[in-house]
Parts: sequence; C-alpha cells; structure tokens
Amino acid sequence: MDVNFDFTTVNWLTVIGATTVGFLIGGVWYSPLLFGRFLPKLLSEVKSRTGSSRNVAAIFVTAFILLWVSAAFLAGLLGPRASAREGMDVGLAIGLFYVVPALSIAAIFGSRPVRMIFVVGGYFIACFGVMGFMLGAWH
Repeated sequence: MDVNFDFTTVNWLTVIGATTVGFLIGGVWYSPLLFGRFLPKLLSEVKSRTGSSRNVAAIFVTAFILLWVSAAFLAGLLGPRASAREGMDVGLAIGLFYVVPALSIAAIFGSRPVRMIFVVGGYFIACFGVMGFMLGAWH
C-alpha cells in the first residue's frame, strides 16, 4: 500500500471550505433540530463534575482549528488524484474506524452514557465523510 502525505498539492482553499462545512454540520448536529435536545440530559453528570462556566468563543475557535487540522491531514492523505467517492469513503472510514472507537474508549473509561457515543460519533462520521467528499471533488 502506498500511503503518501503530500501537502504541496493540497488546495488550501478547499481545506478551509471543508473545515467550514464540517463546523456548520456540527452547528446543525448539536442544535435542537437534531441531537441538541438530548445532550443536556446526557451531559448533566459531566457538568456536575466540571462546572457550568464555559468560554463559548474559545470552544468554537478551538473546534474550528482542530477541524482545519483534520481536513488538512485528510487532504494530504487523499492526494490530488482522489475522486469525490474515494474522499468520502476514506472520510467515512476514518470516522467509523478511528474516531468512533477512540471516543468509545474514552467514554467507557470516563463513565459517559453510551448514547453520547452515538451522537458524537455520528457527527464525526458525517463530518469526515462530507469533508472527504469535498476534498476529493475539489482539487
């Protein structure tokens, strides 16, 4: 298998676009329209341990930066010849076989509800699938 990370051919504008779309998917995913209405109950135990004061701006900026790092890595992994389908397949595989197991392990050891794994893991599967699709479609 020939795995090569070539960042010289990365279309950085597409990386920013994929990052933005991944961030927007998160906004909808965690809103009351989809799964946001379930999160307060799932997070009640976590909040009692960590407190409720949160710097939302810092959270959003950090999330965007980390999504950018993920999109850049995915673009470098896919390379310049990947199709939209190949990009989506790789993105879905990363979400399903790397991110979800890591989240699951962290949730198990952190005594998090199993349903939270489905909500958060589902977001990352969708996010990486869409980002991979975009990166493969727009070289």
